[in-house]
Amino acid sequence: MGKFADAIRDRRKSRQRRLGFGAAAEEKQPSMLVGTIGVVDGADFCLALSEDDIAAAESGDVSVWGTRLDELTPDKVAGAKGRGAAFVSFEIESARADGLLDEDMDYVVRLADPRIDEADARALGSLRPAEIAVEVEFPVRLSAILDLRRLALFASAPLGVKCPTDISSGDIEALRDSGVAVLLLGPGASSEDVASVKERIAELPERTSKRDEDAQPLIPTLRSGGDNGTEEG
Repeated sequence: MGKFADAIRDRRKSRQRRLGFGAAAEEKQPSMLVGTIGVVDGADFCLALSEDDIAAAESGDVSVWGTRLDELTPDKVAGAKGRGAAFVSFEIESARADGLLDEDMDYVVRLADPRIDEADARALGSLRPAEIAVEVEFPVRLSAILDLRRLALFASAPLGVKCPTDISSGDIEALRDSGVAVLLLGPGASSEDVASVKERIAELPERTSKRDEDAQPLIPTLRSGGDNGTEEG
């Protein structure tokens, strides 16, 4: 588990800590990571899509950043790691199996469609990705929420979505409660946009006991071989 997976886990655990004694006196913290495409002040991480983005991340004060690979290979993973990337993002169809062998690197799997069958979702989760990134249309429809919940349940991995800067608190809450741990703001987001989205996350209500009393945990918090679960892009 690398820095990106650690950041996701720690941010989500911060929500659980707020429920204990003394929680009311603590400053509210967002329970989801907020990232940007390119370097933006205040973002929890950035995704580098171009050489300029990578150069900015290398030279800037960015603790966690990653890059999108058109093809996952050991050489490309090593190249990204050598430049300081904490994670790489890829699609399964263009990935070589030996590209997943670096235990210090985190991996983000991009899915064009979250509606995969249970066996495929469980197999995907067994790869222990730091995040599964999925496409969602906004405003979020209930059908999309059901797709996300099903994927999160079977894969037992954090989900991430790309979202607009004006994403509503209602959509954020629905996504958070469906296994989404990471929000990625699109190109052009400002530091003010990042701060605003983080504030909306921090101000979300906790899930009520009435909604949860008969429900099983959506995603296990502990898995054999390490902690890479979620309580949620």
